[in-house]
Amino acid sequence: MPRPVLLTRPLCCDDAGAQALAIAAAAHGAYVLNALERDEGEGSVLVQDGRDLGLVWFGPRGNLVLIAPPELDPQAVADVVHRAARPWRIAMGPAGIVDALRERRVGKPLLHRDQVYYACAPQQAVAGCVTPDVRKAQRADRDRLVQATLLLNQSDLNIDPARVDRGWLRDSVDERIADGTTRVLGPLGSPDCKLDFGSEGPAGIVIEGVFTFPQARGRGLATQLVASCIATAVAVRVCLHVGVHNSPARCAYERAGMVAVDSCRLLLLG
Repeated sequence: MPRPVLLTRPLCCDDAGAQALAIAAAAHGAYVLNALERDEGEGSVLVQDGRDLGLVWFGPRGNLVLIAPPELDPQAVADVVHRAARPWRIAMGPAGIVDALRERRVGKPLLHRDQVYYACAPQQAVAGCVTPDVRKAQRADRDRLVQATLLLNQSDLNIDPARVDRGWLRDSVDERIADGTTRVLGPLGSPDCKLDFGSEGPAGIVIEGVFTFPQARGRGLATQLVASCIATAVAVRVCLHVGVHNSPARCAYERAGMVAVDSCRLLLLG
């Protein structure tokens, strides 16, 4: 029997079908739903037998988010990504589709692994872990935050610091400081722990870039920072994703009150 034809239509910010798919995808759909609210990025709605079944979304920072049910052919979705001819470096989505994308790339990726999504409502943050010492990053913290990002990229994403454009990284850190999306614990100019709000909107807040400097580990700072950001969030939900085998980070998030709710596969190109 021939396989059903997979069709597409452009992904628009006011597309009710696309919004419904992003909402149904819960934590995994948070990036897309928040982006649709801001009319950010671009992509396609995947249509089969007259039904909206999935989404392909290309974000402005080279991130590709894939939302699709098991019945969609991974190779057909990979074809949609290929035809879009949009640049991307990191893809997240169902294992079959991400694996199909990996098969089409030449060379060894930096990462190809499973991620676990965690989520938590503000009232579910563990009160004993919340601290008033969390603050927004300031310009004096910039050099320390650049160092934290380099170390995190090296340890978690296998990115050689020598390959990172320092000017671009400083600009990125400055942008987060200016828009107030980086939170830290520790002295001005030398924070011990940091995280970023990677996405904010109607789907909630997506946390990323959690990092504690090695000399400050063992004090529960990541747990305190995450719990405090959850507790003070003016959002329905705070979520993040982490490598399935990163036990220390997963334990820190669970102590903060977060619960594993979903999973995906991640592919980071070299």
